[in-house]
Amino acid sequence: SMIGEDDEDAVSDSEYEPLKADVLSKKLAAAAEGRGPKIIARQEESSEEEDEDEELTPEEREKKKQFEMKRKMHYNEGRNIKLARQLIAKELHGEEEDDKDEEMRDAADVETMSTEAAEHG
Repeated sequence: SMIGEDDEDAVSDSEYEPLKADVLSKKLAAAAEGRGPKIIARQEESSEEEDEDEELTPEEREKKKQFEMKRKMHYNEGRNIKLARQLIAKELHGEEEDDKDEEMRDAADVETMSTEAAEHG
């Protein structure tokens, strides 16, 4: 049974990568359409939050600080998605297929970044 288990592990490992890429591309697509975490973060940021802090216990304040740190990290992650999309697009399509690259640029503001990359390369 040891050998069987090893085989199973090998299969699940090789299946994991494409699955991860698929999930990532779905997330990227959602973010590109503006359904990403950025909108949620904006809604939660309100002037009321500042007043609430006065009524919180130190414990609650600490929890809230942690939450807001995580939220900021999440927001920055969203901003990095554009860079990630670019890299993925280049890997998937290669530099030759200009037509597809044009479409990708329209979908996200990638134009300036990709021209810079071309110059450096």
